Amino acid sequence: MSNSVVPMPTLEPADIERTMLDEPFSATDPRTARVSPKLVKARFLGNLAWWVLMIAACIALHIVTAVFAWPWWVHLCTIPVYLLVAQSIVFTPRRARALGYLTRDNDIVFRSGIMFRSVTIVPYGRIQDINIDEGPIERAYGLSTITLKTAGGSISDVSIPGLERKEAERIRDLVTREASEKMAAL
Repeated sequence: MSNSVVPMPTLEPADIERTMLDEPFSATDPRTARVSPKLVKARFLGNLAWWVLMIAACIALHIVTAVFAWPWWVHLCTIPVYLLVAQSIVFTPRRARALGYLTRDNDIVFRSGIMFRSVTIVPYGRIQDINIDEGPIERAYGLSTITLKTAGGSISDVSIPGLERKEAERIRDLVTREASEKMAAL
């Protein structure tokens, strides 16, 4: 019996994309990362006004229906609104956990989606502009959104929300350095 170590096979880009679609990001790979867990709280706070407004409108419809003795079925019109608000509340944490990114030697990979999963791979050499944005709610939680704009237009642009400010700056610096090197090589 030998104690030899079997080398790990190297994955081709198509294999990496397929793996990222099928499996969650690896917690042991230092290049992979998920967005901050604080994004869930920020999204809840950001949606709170919308949820309150929709529920208040439904309650107002129930009151008006009772006061004016409208038909009973008018109450049923609020069910889709209640379901929409409920699914938004229930799935917000899962949607935030489904976001992740991977920085590699030649590109950055972004993954999103629960039911309809999406993996976007952006080569550093195609990135033309990098923005770090913070709204008031994100700023309150110390979060940022980094947007990578590419030569391919808005279809191939990537926005990664829910990053800690230092992580967004690290990605910006990495992408800027790598993009400069890739462009200089051309």
